[in-house]
Amino acid sequence: MVARQRLRVGRTYAGRIVTIYVEDTHFRVTCEGAEISLHARKDQHPVTRWKAKIHAPKL
Repeated sequence: MVARQRLRVGRTYAGRIVTIYVEDTHFRVTCEGAEISLHARKDQHPVTRWKAKIHAPKL
């Protein structure tokens, strides 16, 4: 979730690290330099946290 909005990227990129660029009207999602998706911003909530979690694989 980014700014109270869920961004769906797809199972193809599960487990990979992606970069999200927050712009005025949309979110741009990239992985390894290639643009994966572009999501329109539904509202203008500010991004207040800059943390990311990498979950450990479940055994």
